[in-house]
Amino acid sequence: MADLRKLKDRAAELAAKGKVEKAAEILREVLEAEPRDVSSRQKLGDLLRRAGQIHDAMAAYREAADRFARDGLLVKAIALSKTILELDPGHLETQASLADLYARRAGPPSGGTKAGPVRAAPPAPAEPAPGEDRSAAIPLGPGPRASPDAATPLERIAAAASAAVRAGVEDEALVELEPYEEPPDVPAAPPPALHLPRVPIFSDLSRDAFLGLAQGMVLHRISPGDAVIREGDTGASFFVVAAGRLAVSRRDDRGEEVVLAHLGEGDFFGEMALLSGAPRSATVRAEEPAEVLELRADLLLALAGRHPHLAGSLRRFYRQRLLANAMALSPVFRPFPVAERKLIMSRFRSREVAPGDLVIREGEPSDGLYVVLGGEVAVVKRKGPTEVEVGRLREGDLFGETSCLRKSPATATVRALRRGTLLRLPRSEFDELVVTYPQILELVADLSEERVESLDAILSGHARWTEDGLVLV
Repeated sequence: MADLRKLKDRAAELAAKGKVEKAAEILREVLEAEPRDVSSRQKLGDLLRRAGQIHDAMAAYREAADRFARDGLLVKAIALSKTILELDPGHLETQASLADLYARRAGPPSGGTKAGPVRAAPPAPAEPAPGEDRSAAIPLGPGPRASPDAATPLERIAAAASAAVRAGVEDEALVELEPYEEPPDVPAAPPPALHLPRVPIFSDLSRDAFLGLAQGMVLHRISPGDAVIREGDTGASFFVVAAGRLAVSRRDDRGEEVVLAHLGEGDFFGEMALLSGAPRSATVRAEEPAEVLELRADLLLALAGRHPHLAGSLRRFYRQRLLANAMALSPVFRPFPVAERKLIMSRFRSREVAPGDLVIREGEPSDGLYVVLGGEVAVVKRKGPTEVEVGRLREGDLFGETSCLRKSPATATVRALRRGTLLRLPRSEFDELVVTYPQILELVADLSEERVESLDAILSGHARWTEDGLVLV
């Protein structure tokens, strides 16, 4: 094993000096001793490609892609299939093989029947020419802002799927989700060695839908320091990390980027802005050479028309991400272990809102405690003949707590600013919940007191609400 390590290091040294053919010879020795070393096989393909030995490079890549797929590393396998297509745009056998392996593991899509006849996938985005740097294909500047009252990409995808069902494109029904029902545990199917990737939307697609998705993905190679997405931009894609390490950051009050998390192989990002139509909430930048697979909204829309069950997968995926974010951000759920969070959340009901929808009216009793799951709402208060905006609430924020606590009419009106989803705990359930979990009563009471003080300050002219929050004047 130590000798193999030395051989790999020697190959890396030679490759760095441009002696690619000698480095390739050494990697062949490594693979003779350890044929299952898929990483070395991929590196051999890279060296052969640099040496201009395209036929041999493709053979190495095909073997590596097959091994990655059989080991359950479908993201890496898809990325390698894209590399093969860079060398031979007409070579689709690798992706078809991935789809066969996927279908063997995944079985038929949930909520659907057997897959229909094989249909041609929608045209894939143009693949780069050999040697072309696709990192430049990702726009790094600010993108256009989405109209707040436009239908979200997820709604357009669902509409396309519904139209396909009505037209009889496939005999698979669109999956409709009940509010906050956890998806059932699906028992693992043989063979046990093949696992699905961590990207949830892959988990219940038919073979044909998976093949269309894989063919339509675009591989990007990202240089260290380059941003894949930027905070504030409009999202038209989401991404899966095939290789490398990336940092997730957000600007603080001083405008400086603060790193929030790191992403590695198999992680995905950008999906919330894509599906909701909201601006990007963070920047993702490569910390080292990286490869990401891009899934565009127009690809998902086209596929939903051919494979309606894809819309159900996306809706379930979106709902799970919203729930996970709410549990992590909201003070109602954050203090509790995950198991208790789910029990508490099971008491809530969902409500979809559109821009302008009235959620709570000032002077009337609130119908419960609300948590913003996705979207944004404005809180306004009457002051004489006019209304004054006294706050804006986003993902994870609570409202309606004062009316529930005091058993009194609401002190302000709450109106939706953009499309989103709210969690509502009915008033009767609120009373039971605070008895079972007194910590919730304490934090809600503290929040109510803070909001009453802020409201008094705004109405008395000592403070005003801005996009940056409450500001003293």
